[in-house]
Amino acid sequence: MPVGGDYSLKLLRSLRSFPGDRKGVVKASKVKQSTKRAAFSALRDTPGSGELIKQLPKLASLAAWTEIASFRVCGKSGTAAFLDIWDADHFDGFTDMQRCVTDCRAWFSAQGFTFWGSSESTSGRINCYFRAPANGTYVCNAQLQSYPSTNLAVVECLIDDSSFGALPFNGTIIQPHVCELAAGFHHFRIRQMSGAFFFLSLTVYRIA
Repeated sequence: MPVGGDYSLKLLRSLRSFPGDRKGVVKASKVKQSTKRAAFSALRDTPGSGELIKQLPKLASLAAWTEIASFRVCGKSGTAAFLDIWDADHFDGFTDMQRCVTDCRAWFSAQGFTFWGSSESTSGRINCYFRAPANGTYVCNAQLQSYPSTNLAVVECLIDDSSFGALPFNGTIIQPHVCELAAGFHHFRIRQMSGAFFFLSLTVYRIA
């Protein structure tokens, strides 16, 4: 089938070559998924946890936390149904597709890399679609990592259409989000606002 429009062949010349290496690019290393105890500690360390625990005392009992779903780039478990990723960035040798799967992470760039054609957008989106087995309290624990570590990244996390607000972070973070859910399917969404970051995992716990 011929191409459409006014496209036609043309000869272009590029008479300047480039070095074979990419200086300044740091190889990413695989990060382990956060544990229930780490999520539990992170919740207690987050401002506002005291008031939430007063409302929901079982949050303060690690034995009450039961993992029901887990999302990572390299796999899902439990009641995790779909992991949707939009506008992730793949920079060969750093965050190419195979490395993203091997390292269980996805990268969303921001500023920089214009030399390679980056539009410097912050349009990264993640959607974790899971089933809550019963009405009740749930904790959605997001594990994220900014890159490079000297830059602050900001994302917005939502459960369905309700926002938890802007989440700024530097380096690797474990951030729990507490919600009351009806039995059935729900979306936990992450929206890039500024800065580059990796999505590492989302783990959903039922508090019962």
